[in-house]
Amino acid sequence: MPSYVRLVEQSKSSVDSDSNWLITLSDVVSLLLVFFIMFFVMTKGTGKDKKAQEHETMNVVLPSIALMPAAGVAEEKIKREMDSLIKELDMDKNVSVQTVKKGIIVTLKEQVTFRPGQAEILKDSGPILENIANIIRRYPSYAVEIDGHTDNVPINTRLYPSNWELSVARATSVLKYFITTYNIDPSRFSIKDNADQRPIVPNDTPEQRAENRRVEIRLNETETPQ
Repeated sequence: MPSYVRLVEQSKSSVDSDSNWLITLSDVVSLLLVFFIMFFVMTKGTGKDKKAQEHETMNVVLPSIALMPAAGVAEEKIKREMDSLIKELDMDKNVSVQTVKKGIIVTLKEQVTFRPGQAEILKDSGPILENIANIIRRYPSYAVEIDGHTDNVPINTRLYPSNWELSVARATSVLKYFITTYNIDPSRFSIKDNADQRPIVPNDTPEQRAENRRVEIRLNETETPQ
């Protein structure tokens, strides 16, 4: 073989050998390019799936929220009903209703429920107590707490040696009235005697002391009906 032919062959072989790294590098670049393209597609697809999932979740959650009653709806309904009746009975000065978290407080001043120093319920309180009893029966998920309150004027009688006995006797009278007159389940009730320890105003004047002599009927919502 002529020498120039051998040189050409050797040169060609050298070129082929040197170019092998270029082929390998191109393969790596191609693989990386394919990887990034696939990653981009998968990421874009995942984004779509996430948005679709969020959209589906919102479609499920929003109707559920719309179907759920707003917090305090029952309490506001009870308050409106009670306010209307109180106005109708002309008891605005002696009976009040307020809403609290998951509950209602009906406050009855002494003037409409008891004679001074006594615990027998007055007949004039019948209509308002009847309405409260109807509400208690219509809303079985509410537990009922009856709180007796007095002013700070000491009392010392055979029946009531102190304001503690008077306050608990008044709360008990209201409790018995609901149970015996309206046949409400006794297990729904509890009573609390506060004497003069929970005044709503200072006991400085006769008018202020009259404000503190009261019975509070608290309807507190429970998780399950009583």
